[in-house]
Amino acid sequence: MRVALSPQLGWLAALVLGILHAPQAGSAEAEPSVLVRTLVVHAEEKSGQVDWICEKLKKKLAPMNFGTLRVVQQRQFKLRFGEQGALSLPEGREVRFLPISVVHRQLHMQIEMPGLVNTRMRMVSGRGVILGGVEHGDGYLIVHVIPSFRMPRSETARSQRPVLHRAKAPSE
Repeated sequence: MRVALSPQLGWLAALVLGILHAPQAGSAEAEPSVLVRTLVVHAEEKSGQVDWICEKLKKKLAPMNFGTLRVVQQRQFKLRFGEQGALSLPEGREVRFLPISVVHRQLHMQIEMPGLVNTRMRMVSGRGVILGGVEHGDGYLIVHVIPSFRMPRSETARSQRPVLHRAKAPSE
């Protein structure tokens, strides 16, 4: 036995299924987030130990000719747009991260190290930024910041218009 469905009934079924499978208010698709991985490294000019996790970083820092690179701290933050993360450094200073928006496949993030730097950077997912220069002991503290985020579907389909995720105003 065959059942014939009218086109209107088909649209109604698709609409109901679409509503049932819509993202919930608290789901990852409803509130995009950014994973910010941080690596705090103590660097010294004298020849010494280079932690295995610092090998790639050593290549990027080659012009500075550091002979010792030791991991002091690793931390990751999962931040929503407009939510601030803070990393306390061993010498007492704090590094703050604030994801603001994603435009043209780039994350706009405010990074602040009071007394040293306060800037907005455009970052690509998976590519790190190196902050350094904080004196510590016989060397320096270097902070490697690596953001990871997923592109909205329309961005991955290379749409003509950029998809913009903005931080919500504090009153919202």
